[in-house]
Parts: sequence; C-alpha cells; structure tokens
Amino acid sequence: MAKKEIKQSAASTRIDSTKLNAGIIFRMEQWFEKNDKKLFYILLFFSTLISLLLFDAKVSEGGDDSSYIQRAWDFLHEGKYPYFQGPGYPVALSVFVKIFGLDIIALKFFSVLCQFGFVWFTYKAFHKRIPYVVLFALISFISFNHFIQYYSSQTFTESFFLFVQSLCIYITFKIIDTIKENETWVEVIKNNYLKWLFFGLLFVLLSISKSIAFVAIAGVLLYFILKKNFKQAIFAFLFFIAVRLIYQLLTASLFGENTTDQMEMMLRKDLYKPQGGHEDFSGMINRFFLNFNTYISLHMYRLFNLRNVNTDASKIIPALSFITTVVLSIFVFLSFKKNKYIFFSSIYMIALCGGIFLGVQANNMQDRLIIIAIPLMFLAFFYGFYELAKQASMAQFSFVAIAIIMFGVTVFKTTTIAQKNLTALKKNMSGDIYYGYTKDWEHFLRMSKYCSDSLPDSTQIVSRKPSMSFLYADGKKFVGQFIVTSTDPDTVLAGWQKLSVDYVIVASLRMNPAKNNGRVVNTLHRMLQPIAQKYPQKLRLVKSIGETEKCELYEIKY
Repeated sequence: MAKKEIKQSAASTRIDSTKLNAGIIFRMEQWFEKNDKKLFYILLFFSTLISLLLFDAKVSEGGDDSSYIQRAWDFLHEGKYPYFQGPGYPVALSVFVKIFGLDIIALKFFSVLCQFGFVWFTYKAFHKRIPYVVLFALISFISFNHFIQYYSSQTFTESFFLFVQSLCIYITFKIIDTIKENETWVEVIKNNYLKWLFFGLLFVLLSISKSIAFVAIAGVLLYFILKKNFKQAIFAFLFFIAVRLIYQLLTASLFGENTTDQMEMMLRKDLYKPQGGHEDFSGMINRFFLNFNTYISLHMYRLFNLRNVNTDASKIIPALSFITTVVLSIFVFLSFKKNKYIFFSSIYMIALCGGIFLGVQANNMQDRLIIIAIPLMFLAFFYGFYELAKQASMAQFSFVAIAIIMFGVTVFKTTTIAQKNLTALKKNMSGDIYYGYTKDWEHFLRMSKYCSDSLPDSTQIVSRKPSMSFLYADGKKFVGQFIVTSTDPDTVLAGWQKLSVDYVIVASLRMNPAKNNGRVVNTLHRMLQPIAQKYPQKLRLVKSIGETEKCELYEIKY
C-alpha cells in the first residue's frame, strides 16, 4: 500500500470532531495521539514490572507446566519430538533449557519475554488502525490484568501463545492493508509473497502451540470471505496448508510419525477415563453449550474483574451468556461497518472460542483455557461501547467514568496480589525453593529430591506427579501413575514389574488444596493397600518425610 493510502487508512480510524462536538472522547483521542509513543513505553514498562512483581518461582501443582519443561528436556537430550499438547512451546523452551538446564527461575523468564513481546506486537498490530482510546485501553488491560500476567511467569503455553498470536494478527493486518479492488491474482501474490510466507509460517506455529489453535486459520478465512476478499482467502488457505504439510513431512522424517491422537482425546466424554467412550453429535452440542455458559457467564466476567466468584458451577448464569452474546453480535456488526481490524479480531476470537467450547470436556472448567481469547474479547466489547458512547455527551462521560473505575479495580487487585507475592518471591529467589508450597507438596517434592540424592540412577520410581518429581530431582525420570489401573494386587505387581519399578512414592496430596481435611488424592494408596494386605513382605518402608501430611517411599520386592 502506498504511503498516501496508509495515511488515509489511519485517518479513517479517528473520530470526526464535528460529530463529537469536541466531546471528552475526542479530547482524549487527541491527547493519546499526541503522547502516543510516550504512553506506550510507560505501559510497556509497567507491564514488565508487574510481570516481575507477580513472578512465581514455583511450578504449579497441576503438573502441566512442569510437563512442558520435561518435554523440552526430552527433545533436547533424547530427540523425542513433543507432539502431545502442541510442540511449539516445548521446542522454543528447549533453547532456554540448553542454556540454563533445569533452572526453574531462568526458564520462567522466557514467559516474561513472551509477555513483553505480546504487549509490543499487540501495539504494533493495532497502532493507527483503531482509535487511540481503544488502543490504550487494550494495552492497559493486557499490561495490568493479573489473570493474564499470571502466565508471564509460568511455564504453561499461554504467554507464548499470546505472543505468537499477536504476531499472527500483525502480519494479517499487514496483508489487509495491501488489499486493493480489481487486483489480479498475479498482483496479489507478486506484491505480497513474503508477507504470505510469514503468514503461513506464523499460523502453522500457532497451530502447533495449542491443539485447539487449528481453528485460528478458519477465523482468518471467514473474515476474508465475509469481506468478499476471495483471493486473499484462497492464498491464506494455500500458504497455511503448504507450510503445514512441509512441517509434517519434516518432523515425520526426522522424529517419526505423530502417534498421539489429540482428536481422540478431545472426543472423549471424560479426558482421564477413555473407557467412558466418546461423545456423539448430540453430546458435542451439549458440551458446546455447557462450555459456552461456563466460559462466558463465569470466566469471562471474572477475567474482566466484573465477577468476584470462584470456579463453581452454581455461579453459571445462562441468561447472562445469552445477553452477552446478543450485545457482542451487535458490536461485531458495528465493527463490520466501521473498522475492519476490530471486525477481523472479533471474527477470529469467535472462531477461537468455538474451537475451545467444542474441544474441551465440560468438566474441565479451568479459566486458563479461555485466557488466549480474553484480550480480543475485551477489545470487541470496549470498542462496541466506545462507538455507542460517541453518540451523546452524557454517554461519553459515563463511558469514561466506568472505564476509569474498571482500570482502577484492575490495578488495585493486581497490586494487592503483587504485595502478597513479594514474601514468597524473596524466599524463593534466596534459595528456599519449597517456600510457598503447602506441607503436603513440600514433603512430596523433598521426597523426590531424596530419591535423586540417595537412590541409584537406574532405579525406577512411581510418582503421582512425575514431571514435578523430575524437576525437583534434578532431571531424574519417574514413572507416572495417574489413574488406578487395578486394585488387584497381582495385577498391580505384574504391571509394575513389567515397567521395572523398584520404588513407589506415596504422598498425602490434598483433595482440597486450600484445606487439610484428611482427604487426599488416593490413587497410589488404593493400588498399594491390597498389596500390603495380601503380600506385606513385598513392601518395605524406606523413608518417611513429615509428621502430618507425610510422604512415604516404599520399596517393591517381587
């Protein structure tokens, strides 16, 4: 696109002063535009500062984050390509593993860098393409929101995904800027072949960063089709498919075929109980609406700091989901008429959410599954209310007042959490790697470390959380036992003997993480107790850590 056309496109996003009669939004728009660069760098500074203040030097009890580190280690040292749950992040993380080994704090700084890149390229993508008021509201939201910032010090995929997604949006906008009417097929590819190549590379990277992200390209295609940019839709599809096929051929030839069946796992009624079977068509529809209600009426409002509730099915409000969808539909229509960049973001976000609602089991109510769409949700809603508020002076004052209150609440909550985090952060940084864990987890992790220090490297040890044991045992591999495969002692012993298991860690991990009520995750207890009753001579207590919520290590004698 010529410079003149770019200037015209940028100017089209600004507010018509005659229509606003020099209202408060128009004055804010002028001020934001005048102080554009300065404001951005201030927000970027605070975003990075908050990432550091909220820095969590521990791995989570869920285990997924430590699993990504172990996959990065296995890829680097054993040549195992991390197909499961998306290889993009573990492969990128393996660069840091190569430099820093299994230093958890150093590896977590990769996510801080991803958060920095996410804010940077979000600004670059939307700068001069949407109103400045909306732009800086978005940058403020992703910089100060503690839910988003939580992932800036975790080894989950979310920060990496948001960074790559911002790059995808940036390159797509670059392509949208070049679209001209009556352009021939040859001209479309001749003028933009490098952009299309980067488009294919980035969207393939996005698609391998989360299993569900394959739907992202569908959002792009839908946008081009709705805007009647059919040539661009075809090129988007062809470049994505071409790069994806090359990627699959290369990985298959270098590392072997992908034997993990992500689709099969998505179709399960219960992710952890394959024997429960798969969802049929009506089951998938029911799953979609269950997830839709959970993530819209509960999680979206929580992440916007508009609902202060825990993840509890009783807090789901279907009517709120319906009203929210109606409002969003109106705002998407407004963006179709007024701003193609907001419209693209909205269509892309809807496609992403559709994939999440269909691909995730309804009993998996984690808010982190929707966090990748939250910035674009915020953008769609804020822009919609912004457009409505422009119509009247009183509406403008109300809009600005509410926006300031929401910003204040977000900053207050984030600073409160940061203050609480400082004690643990200081302890962890000074070398107390267990500080901040409850006693049940501390004892489990100390036992994992004991196994590394006191047992031969060749021993095979069963752990309920093998990836966490791996990290805190300095890279010693453990055998994972995630579900009760049998309570028959002979079957259990035969299965473990086949895996050459020598020891079993039996931890008292709480069912309720916030409270020690005596109820523990009893997977290994249920498998060991029948052995203790029938063959007591086959179990020998080797080590016990803790007076309460103890963790025990048993040797298995076949």
